[in-house]
Amino acid sequence: MIRRFSFMWSMLILLSMVLVPLAAAQGQTLIGGDPDFDATAAEEEGYWYSRYNLLSLTVQSGNGEVFMPDEEMMMAAMQMVDANMDDGDVVTPPVNPAMLSIVYAGGDPHFTQMMDPNDFGTMRWVGGDTRVTTEASAWTITKELEWARQFHVDEHFGTPSDDFGAQQRFIGIIMALMPKMQVQAWMQQPDRFQDSLAGDYAMLIALSDGASVYSAQTMAHSVSNRYADPDTAAMFAQSADMLFQKVVSSHPTSVRDLNLGIQALVWYAAHTASADNQATALVKIGEWGDGLAAAEATTPAQHANALRGLVEAGRVLGMDAYLDTAAQHFNALGAEYDAAHGVFTTQATYTTDDVGTIMGALNSARLFLGDRIDESQGTQMFAGFFEATVNLSGLQMSSPPVELFKAPFEQEEPDIYLRYPTQPMPPMAGGDYGIAPVLGASATWDGSQWTVDQNFDTAGAMHSANEFIWFHYDEVNGFPEVTILGATSLPEAGYAPLGTTPWLWLGVAGLLLVVLGLGLGLQWRSTRVR
Repeated sequence: MIRRFSFMWSMLILLSMVLVPLAAAQGQTLIGGDPDFDATAAEEEGYWYSRYNLLSLTVQSGNGEVFMPDEEMMMAAMQMVDANMDDGDVVTPPVNPAMLSIVYAGGDPHFTQMMDPNDFGTMRWVGGDTRVTTEASAWTITKELEWARQFHVDEHFGTPSDDFGAQQRFIGIIMALMPKMQVQAWMQQPDRFQDSLAGDYAMLIALSDGASVYSAQTMAHSVSNRYADPDTAAMFAQSADMLFQKVVSSHPTSVRDLNLGIQALVWYAAHTASADNQATALVKIGEWGDGLAAAEATTPAQHANALRGLVEAGRVLGMDAYLDTAAQHFNALGAEYDAAHGVFTTQATYTTDDVGTIMGALNSARLFLGDRIDESQGTQMFAGFFEATVNLSGLQMSSPPVELFKAPFEQEEPDIYLRYPTQPMPPMAGGDYGIAPVLGASATWDGSQWTVDQNFDTAGAMHSANEFIWFHYDEVNGFPEVTILGATSLPEAGYAPLGTTPWLWLGVAGLLLVVLGLGLGLQWRSTRVR
């Protein structure tokens, strides 16, 4: 009987070792959450929310200075994406679009009239914030370029000879067109743009991204590049080179600026044609990586900024110490995570930029930190924080019906992947006529309920929208690889926390002395015993 009980107890222990990690990996349902929501749902909803925010801002809102390509250009774009206009898959240009050459810094995204899905002119915003900032413009440009990349994935949206995806390929052309106008405005009207370190860093990302998109012979996951434009590629690359000199001479001190600065230098180093500039960028990544590793982080948003930047520095420079320190920031987030509500206990208000930063950090940790972190905890936080702060909070203020703004072949996924079930449709989201399907400025959790600032922050929303599309790292890569040019080599000087390299050697020497002392002591005792 005792043996039988012992056997059963052993089996229970073994089962617990298997089932407990499995349950942890699957995560838990948040209080008030949807039991079908998981990390995959977060990734897929992130894809769609990214798209809703971009299209609503850049072709529907009118929240900026509007331009309209001439009819000849539009016809050329239609022919470029559809080789056979008699195959039933035809482009339908939107009615009354409002493409933006200058993007405003924010505004009120309530509609001004009853929405008609067939007329973009009925989706204009109340607006109001007419400031123009480099940061808002830069993140919008990057968002347009990244979605242009997505719409060029042949497996998803076909090629011009296919009988599906023509409308999406056409939108890709529009997304690749607007950055040209927006960068030209930034270059020609510099006095209109409010600058900041974060703005400079974001713009270096945008320019580097554009230089890559317009110069590539083929886009990733495609056999062609419909956006190829050597003259524009040269303009973006030259502008990036000029801005790089300003960036590399800057002095970021906050964890956010250090994070964005490192990301900007990674994007530049990945796409520049200058070996000398690349070498300078890599050295500066190491310097700023040291600063970020030593910087104090006290809030979840600060831990996330440190995590995101250190992952970039660590993976590009091959520095394990940066990745180890990034894992410490992940652990700090895990220690503050409230798994029942999907928030962090030490932060009540999350700006839309905070949400994008935290989700981007968790995404990068899951992609690059491996067994340095508790991967099941990473999955749980990734799903739970997204569901809480984006969906349950109402930060994503509305979503269109599953069948709207999507081709039939895009509607074949579970509904939970396309929109959260409790989100209102745009006309029913509030106000006289509803709210656009975009992110609000911030969400606040008071311990029992959420409140949302329903204004639109362009820089924060577009930054988040970029991080959301980069969940799909296998298709749209927000973590560019740096190929070493010419004689460039990775900097030999690496991260030594708090200048510990000499102290490390002293510690090793001290340890050897202790071991030697113990050995001599044991030998002396052995001699005494004999």
